[in-house]
Amino acid sequence: MADDPQRDFTDRAVRELLSRPDNLREFLAAAVPDLAAGFDVERMRPAPREFFLGNWRRRAADLLFEIPYRAADREALALVCVLVEHQTRTDWQIPLKTFVYAALYWEWQWRAWEEARPPRPDFALTPVLPIVLHTGPRPWGSARTLRELLAPPAAFHGFAPDWRPLFWELAAHPPEVLLNGPAAFLQALAILKADDRELAEAERLFAEAFRQLDPLHETGRVRWRELLGFLLGWALHRRPAAERPHWHALAVRMQQTAERQREVENMGQTIAQSLMEEGRQEGRQEGRQEGRVQQTRAILIRLAGKRLGAPDEAVRQAIERLADLDRLDRMTDRIDEASSWADLLATP
Repeated sequence: MADDPQRDFTDRAVRELLSRPDNLREFLAAAVPDLAAGFDVERMRPAPREFFLGNWRRRAADLLFEIPYRAADREALALVCVLVEHQTRTDWQIPLKTFVYAALYWEWQWRAWEEARPPRPDFALTPVLPIVLHTGPRPWGSARTLRELLAPPAAFHGFAPDWRPLFWELAAHPPEVLLNGPAAFLQALAILKADDRELAEAERLFAEAFRQLDPLHETGRVRWRELLGFLLGWALHRRPAAERPHWHALAVRMQQTAERQREVENMGQTIAQSLMEEGRQEGRQEGRQEGRVQQTRAILIRLAGKRLGAPDEAVRQAIERLADLDRLDRMTDRIDEASSWADLLATP
């Protein structure tokens, strides 16, 4: 099933913002205030992806950084994992996913230590900080710890790691608190509170976020453009399509000079063009996907028909209703071992 483009915008845009040191620094200060000062985010680097295995490569969108951490007597790397989750139905797999990230990273570190030439330093696992940034409208409603996912009997649960990702939830922070705080990243993030609000209330939050970010125009122009781009992107992706001209015009009117009005006008046009291009690309991708599905159905019927006989109309209609390309591929792989069309259709 294709991703919800609205949810996809939020996840993608927030990840892009958190890839910038200033925004990550402000988020860490909010999420782990007792640790944040020790992180040297200016020297952060993406974690090496070779520690991923198998289908974990599809999780490449999650943010994994190696960041130097300064303690009182030393400096060491820490692996910081930030998973951005926006969906209304929260993901029970999150504690397991974050634990697997840590385990794979530690196993990769272990292998590197074993392969290093002597003399080797004493082995020590790199600290891992797993954070879930939940931007959904309601509090997290699924498992928060690894132990919550364990099956009975409970007598075994004491042997499982006490793994507890940290959850920072937008729903727990009123928009006024975010907007009036010192962190520009959180001021911009407050606009997600307006997803489903009436137009007048959404306008108020939009205008207040613009005003709070205004000083960055003089002190950090690049960051100002990025955060305003996030606000404009929100308006074009998260609000009804009929409102798009209204939000664009409102953003332009709020600028104090003709130069800044032109700047925001161009920014809005660029985002609108990108949105149109995304729609065209999604349409082309859906068309290519449907073409592959139809082709795989035809191959399945032809090859299985040689072994199992021509399918009757009920079987043919059942295959025509299948849209899961992976399942069609698995069915094609099982043709030689299937005993009947019913057996083949039972392929999960």
